[in-house]
Amino acid sequence: MTSADTVRAAGTDLFVHRDPSAVDRHYTEDFIQHSPLAPDGREGLKQFLRGIPDDFRVDLVRVLDDHGTVVAHSAYQGLGPQPLVGFDVFRVADGRIAEHWDAFEPLRTEAGGARPQLDGPVAVTDHERTQDNKRITAEWVEAALIGGDRRAVQDHMSAQGCTEHTARTAEDPQPAYQRLHRVLGEGNFVLTVAEAVADGDHGGGTARTVACYDLWRLEDGRIVEHWGVAQPVPERTANANGVF
Repeated sequence: MTSADTVRAAGTDLFVHRDPSAVDRHYTEDFIQHSPLAPDGREGLKQFLRGIPDDFRVDLVRVLDDHGTVVAHSAYQGLGPQPLVGFDVFRVADGRIAEHWDAFEPLRTEAGGARPQLDGPVAVTDHERTQDNKRITAEWVEAALIGGDRRAVQDHMSAQGCTEHTARTAEDPQPAYQRLHRVLGEGNFVLTVAEAVADGDHGGGTARTVACYDLWRLEDGRIVEHWGVAQPVPERTANANGVF
């Protein structure tokens, strides 16, 4: 069983079969929780699961496995008043989930002319390019999104442009990227996790820390497609492990 299989099996047992004993089977005894929604540890996860509604559902769209760290790009029903789109990151050790991070934002049908937030290719290809694609994407985030170098577009983006799936509009606070925390990839897909700040009320409010999860698809060494989620970090979280 691969690490991705472990994550799929855990999700099926917990959210489809609604079997709380699956936590003990699929998660390590010292499981570390980074999601701001759930308390730490296996008992914290069980507590969170007891509170989710009967109509809660996770629809997996893309899954990447980077040497035991698994990325899931999904739609979620029942976590709030409207559907959500987001990413989960799972660190798997010895066949069990040992650590978890996530970020969500509302699933919008239309915004700013962007493509649907979950639309686009899902197949993982070009496995031999994984390391090069991770390096290229990290360079892009560091140079363009953090460093503000506009010339980076010529070196990292396809000449035909980048198909955009984010749903941010001109009215949304635009995150200013500060630090790249994580680069995970498999084949033609690379996820970057970055820390950013965004103005709380479009010009005069308190800057808030934002967790930016960006999924990039590459072809022939160039970025051709992008999906993204930007979640403000809440002042209070259900655990003390930090969201990054």
